[in-house]
Amino acid sequence: MSRHLDQCSVVMFSTAESVTRDILGNIPSWLIVTFYLLVMAACGIACTGFLYRLFSVHLKGASDQTDVVVSWRGRLASVCSYIVLHRQLLRDRYAGFAHLLTLYGFVILFIGTVLVFLEHQTPLHFFYGRFYLVSSLIIDLGGVAFLVGLGMFLWRRMVAGNVRILREWWVTTLVVTLLGIGLSGFAVEATRIAQDFPEFEIWSVAGYSLAKTFAAVGIRGETAAAWHRFSWSLHAVLCIAFFALLPWRFFSHMVYSLVSWTLRSTAPKSQLTTIAIPYDRGQKPPGVTHWNEFTFRDLLQIDACTTCGRCNDVCPAHAAGKPLTPREIVLGVRTAINSRHTNGNDLAPWIADNALWSCTTCAACNDACPVGIDVYGKIIDLRRGRVESGLIPDAAETVFENSAVDDNPFQKSNDDRMNWGQGLAIPVAAEQEQIELLYWIGCSGCFDPEGQSVSRAMIKILNHLGIRYRVLGKNERCTGDPARRMGEEGLFQQMALRNLDQFHKHSVKTVLVHCPHCFNTFRNEYPALDRALNRSSAEIDVEHHSQFLARMIAEKKLSLPRETSDTLTFHDPCYLGRGNNDVESPREVLYALGGTTVVEMEHNRRNSACCGAGGGSFWLDVRGDDRSENIRIREAEASGACTLVTACPFCKTMLEAGRTQTEGESDSRTIKRIKDLAELIVEAEGL
Repeated sequence: MSRHLDQCSVVMFSTAESVTRDILGNIPSWLIVTFYLLVMAACGIACTGFLYRLFSVHLKGASDQTDVVVSWRGRLASVCSYIVLHRQLLRDRYAGFAHLLTLYGFVILFIGTVLVFLEHQTPLHFFYGRFYLVSSLIIDLGGVAFLVGLGMFLWRRMVAGNVRILREWWVTTLVVTLLGIGLSGFAVEATRIAQDFPEFEIWSVAGYSLAKTFAAVGIRGETAAAWHRFSWSLHAVLCIAFFALLPWRFFSHMVYSLVSWTLRSTAPKSQLTTIAIPYDRGQKPPGVTHWNEFTFRDLLQIDACTTCGRCNDVCPAHAAGKPLTPREIVLGVRTAINSRHTNGNDLAPWIADNALWSCTTCAACNDACPVGIDVYGKIIDLRRGRVESGLIPDAAETVFENSAVDDNPFQKSNDDRMNWGQGLAIPVAAEQEQIELLYWIGCSGCFDPEGQSVSRAMIKILNHLGIRYRVLGKNERCTGDPARRMGEEGLFQQMALRNLDQFHKHSVKTVLVHCPHCFNTFRNEYPALDRALNRSSAEIDVEHHSQFLARMIAEKKLSLPRETSDTLTFHDPCYLGRGNNDVESPREVLYALGGTTVVEMEHNRRNSACCGAGGGSFWLDVRGDDRSENIRIREAEASGACTLVTACPFCKTMLEAGRTQTEGESDSRTIKRIKDLAELIVEAEGL
């Protein structure tokens, strides 16, 4: 070992031009010329394939009405971070690390190939001496990393039995091709070294070791030269095939995934960024029934899907055994595109209705996707298409009718909207009164028993604080969120515009809400609708009650004198945590409650599991093997907490239902009650 180190030290400080290698010296000139011609042809095939897909599919899409503008400088920074740090891919540590090794190894090997090309085919002369030695070491280590990464993929797929990525031959073909390129590359290096074993080639740590192995079995000298020519030819054929196959199936994700991430929406995860304005602009109705009604970005994202299945892993509908698998929605569209010449453009045969109506719009699929595909947005567009075609469940039609007639989806008269507040001093806004702080009750807060208890708790807190606020009373209407998520874009716009008119009439400065769905709609989608209609949008602050309560505690306006010895766990509502990236405000409230212990469930914060109510699923009931609320309750039980806390009236209702439905599954239940943050504050303040 010391002898090898001495050899390395000697050659490290040698700058003689003899410390290099004879590039392609053992390869016949006709073979070299043939190789370059075939590489050029393969690159031409690849460019032709990508251009054909661009013009025959991607550019056939509809115009993009997305209301999100991001500077190219910001996108470039995001892409660089995406490539270098691999944060999104590393959310699955094993797969992310394997991809990191493969990518970095591939880049290093490619740079090494470029260096050799520049030295051999241009007037530049640099590939010798110290630079050659250090380059040889780095390139060899890159090659090892490349093979280790590919080996990790194959181990997980073939040995460990992980079949999350589609088990199709064309998926495995990419890994096998790259593995062949890496192994044949090392064979080329080893047989070159084995011809005469120059001392300085010890810096090619992997190639030199392999050359010693070859020599031990008689492959050295002229025999090694013959094997070198064979290995080089095999390596060349595999590289040519790789370039030619780049636009094909799984190979293409190396290009499309990067473009998809660059063009992805940077809006909050719960925001629907596509604004459909069909009724007074002469445009086609909203929604998608044929693949070419998707936008350019949608179609490119569909081609970017790597079939990794991360979206399936996090989908609450899929976990409950419902017919939805988000990946199959994307691949269904891709199949329809690829079958367009024989089966037309209609998407209906490829995507089942029940799959679309199973979606809870929790946006977990978008959050998990390593290439930035907006699966959730595509599902909503497909729902819109079904609505325009009249292909909707009876429950959805009932919600639309109730929302249009009664201004709420609960099938209640809007005249009963304030019945929940009997016995409380609730200041209702006068007709033209300006409102500094509007407390928005919401439909659940008015008509659902669990939501009503949250409304009463918030009224007690607001009155206790002496804050000047108003409610709209019977003039309050549904935000339109359920209608929009269920695909009735026109109804959403009608309801939204009436609410916006109310806000403008009362010159509302701040809206306080306890429903994350209302919060998301007011904060993200109403301003976008105003802009799409070229209306002047008033600057209205929107605050969720968890943020409001955390602020009141921080300003010491809520003292919370009462202490308990309760153990709490918090269920993050999808539209607050993952959807609008606020997971700290609710916990700040919980941590302020004296004497309590806060424990986390397995799925928490941005990775929280859905209660199953979103996207209209509160009213729609697509059957599965289990129920999302039951799954979540079992997870809460496993945390050992006594009280399950949430910050959404829909979540509270669903979790209470789950608690009832799972009664009797266990002899010892830990979850004794389910409470909203506001209800805990009322208890602590003794209100």
